Amino acid sequence: MLEKKKLLMGAVAGVAIATAYTAPADAKVTLMAEEPSGWSFSVDGNVNAFYVYSTGKNANMASGQTARTSTEDNARIQTGLLPSKFGFGVQGPASNGVQLRGYFALYPQIQNGNTKTARGAQVDMREIYSAASGDFGELLFGRTLSLFQRNAIVQDMTLFGVGATADNVGNNGTTLGRIGFGYVYPDFNASFRYTTPSYNGTTLSVGLYDPSKITTSTASGAEGSFTADGADAPRIEGELNISLAGLSEGSNLAISGMYQEASHKKTDANQGGDEIEAHGIHVGGTLVGGPAALTAHYYNGECLGITLQMTAGAASSDGVCRDHDGYYVQGTYNYGAGKIGVSYGGSFQDKAGNDGTHYDVKEEQTMYTVGIYHNLAPEWLAVAEYSHAEEDWYDKEAADEEGESDIFSIGMFYLW
Repeated sequence: MLEKKKLLMGAVAGVAIATAYTAPADAKVTLMAEEPSGWSFSVDGNVNAFYVYSTGKNANMASGQTARTSTEDNARIQTGLLPSKFGFGVQGPASNGVQLRGYFALYPQIQNGNTKTARGAQVDMREIYSAASGDFGELLFGRTLSLFQRNAIVQDMTLFGVGATADNVGNNGTTLGRIGFGYVYPDFNASFRYTTPSYNGTTLSVGLYDPSKITTSTASGAEGSFTADGADAPRIEGELNISLAGLSEGSNLAISGMYQEASHKKTDANQGGDEIEAHGIHVGGTLVGGPAALTAHYYNGECLGITLQMTAGAASSDGVCRDHDGYYVQGTYNYGAGKIGVSYGGSFQDKAGNDGTHYDVKEEQTMYTVGIYHNLAPEWLAVAEYSHAEEDWYDKEAADEEGESDIFSIGMFYLW
């Protein structure tokens, strides 16, 4: 039997959807739903395409730093913050009160890296996991979206749009959305993750994650390269997701955190100790009132990085953690066939250690966005966005300018 579940635009995302979709409440095609054996197979996914025009300038990039705004005016046809996707799920019959399921998904781009002569687009294998659930809660093992700050990206309206583009001239991957402009990307990682049974919609999740190296380089404004990649324990991440349905349906408050240690080999007598610690705390959520919703998220920590967690500008080149924090606020209005929204936020970092001797360190990345997300049909979503993104550095010379980009985008999704 083929059971097609229709898609409707929602005001608030459910964080249980591992792919972080905010629009569909339930998006999949289920095969064998009435199979007597109890086995079922499902597929889900999307295809999306955007026309994106970005203005830009090559501001303060003499040291070869990574640009988070476009370095020149450009036009692209590409995927947005979400890649396209094709996911496969399988679920067997429950045994001794335990339900097992498995899932893996391919996330391809549609564009080449601004060349006509590429042989195939970039494909990202983001999710490969299994989960066992029962009265005890759920134990998930494999690769899926990490816990720390996941609620921030799940509730970001630019998830179904474009947001910031970084330097979009040769981009063959996704855009940034609000990544690095209000939260640091949680990314998809290998883990063992336990989630408690739901208590009136509230759950606690704790995961042990494959540890990450902690790095910096001149591309992040450091005086040189630094890598701490020795870890004798997993990274710990956790999230308390509190349902506020008693106040209004769809409202929630999420608190998440992470901690990891990593060691490095000294290559310079001026480098710090043998061990470095990355840690962070995040709080945020959404309050729904009728057709309107207000979303706010804030994070703070050390060695987090300003855009990508721990692997881009987490510390100074002498091994001292930079302090990082950021936030965004967002308001949306659901008019039935879709929603309109406006948001503002930024990510910020302090200098540390020997920062600022020769290279300028990134100080902040900020952006505001307005967008409309309209259902042309239950499975067909049209999107139009405008964003203004800026990035600035410490210790600029008089001739240096901040990075600045206006981003205009229009596109659509087919979701199943």
